[in-house]
Amino acid sequence: MSETILPTRESQIPKPGNLVTQFMMVSGTVLIAGMLAIGLWVTSEIEEGVTDSAGAVTALYVDALIAPVTQELDDGGSLGDEARRELDFIVRRGALRDEVSAFKLWDPSGRIVFSDNPDLVGSIFDVSDGLAQALAGRVDAALARQSHINSDIDRNAPLLEVYSPVRSATTGRIIAVAEFYTTAERLREHLFDARVKSWFVVGLVSLGMFSALYALFARGNRTISLQRRALDDQIDQLSALLEQNTGLTQRVEQANHRIADFNERNLRRISAELHDGPVQLLAFAALRLDSPQLSRREQVRQAVNEAMKEIRDICSGLALPEVEAWSVATIVKKVVSAHERRTGRKVDLNLVDDLPELSPAAKTCIYRFLQETLNNGSKHAHGARQTVAIARASDGIEVQVCDDGPGFAPSEGGEGLGLLGLRERVAGLKGCFDLHSRQGGGTRVVMRLPEHREAMT
Repeated sequence: MSETILPTRESQIPKPGNLVTQFMMVSGTVLIAGMLAIGLWVTSEIEEGVTDSAGAVTALYVDALIAPVTQELDDGGSLGDEARRELDFIVRRGALRDEVSAFKLWDPSGRIVFSDNPDLVGSIFDVSDGLAQALAGRVDAALARQSHINSDIDRNAPLLEVYSPVRSATTGRIIAVAEFYTTAERLREHLFDARVKSWFVVGLVSLGMFSALYALFARGNRTISLQRRALDDQIDQLSALLEQNTGLTQRVEQANHRIADFNERNLRRISAELHDGPVQLLAFAALRLDSPQLSRREQVRQAVNEAMKEIRDICSGLALPEVEAWSVATIVKKVVSAHERRTGRKVDLNLVDDLPELSPAAKTCIYRFLQETLNNGSKHAHGARQTVAIARASDGIEVQVCDDGPGFAPSEGGEGLGLLGLRERVAGLKGCFDLHSRQGGGTRVVMRLPEHREAMT
């Protein structure tokens, strides 16, 4: 017989506590990483946008002042002295004095044609990225910590570096690039506020996402916990059922062996009774058939009648009447009456009125139980007084047969085939069978059967 092995609970579903911990670690790590990435990207975009906007506004202002003065650079010209003096006035003492800390004017070839630092005029440098962007027609602005060497502004103060294209008033082409530095203290403050607000919004959104996910996961976790407990209960029930099934299977196998052995022994008993009783009487009659004497004929007739009577008794004991339509009280009364007619002795009967309804198998069991125990008492108790008591038990019915005969010791093998058969029959109906007897103390046999609904399960 194969054995079914159930998986352990630990191998089926992770514990809810472990799931919560794993969720907190994984989701927290992912959300924090996502928050940092989004926050950095958002602040970078904000800083770039604010810087470009501030640079564009400043460039428009500077271009409005510088462009009219620098139109001499159109068609490859150069700045005259009058233009230089006017630019120097605008940068040093005019409208740009408080806005610009350093100023350079580049021609398209990368040569400085004007600067607030005269030593740089005429110098040619490599084209920087900002200058290249301006030559391409775009304003380039970036935060920088550098200023002109002669600037009165603190060199460590935050500055905004701007490259602004200067266009021809007639053709619109780029004739120069104005490079200048302006204070960015207020821009820094705006950027700081924007960073704080952006990080606050990103953090708040991330916290909301985490809370929503946690609430959803917590609900799922509660469902998993309930399902886990239900599964544990089902596993316990299944384990108990498997244990019961294993025990019942073993009991069935043992019962099959006992029934086979019992049937074999019962057949031997019937064979022995037929051989030792009717067969012997018929053999005696056969020996007397040849004698002409009248007395011999009478002996033959008597022997044949006795043999027929014994055969009828054996057959009546084996045959079962139609007990399905009988009530329990009717069965008890018929068995007791038949026993009294056969033995000529009175049986005391105690029978209650409110007996439960039983299955046909249970009624057959009661019939055989009374038949076997009364016959055993009449055979072995030597005319002792017999009593039959039928009562309602807590879960069914109780049948008791007693006698005040000499009794016997069951441990010494006094229980015959009939009682062994009754034990198996009662066990098959989920009932109880008890035998109480001792030398000189009489015998009491008790059987308890469940009600109809339990007996049929």
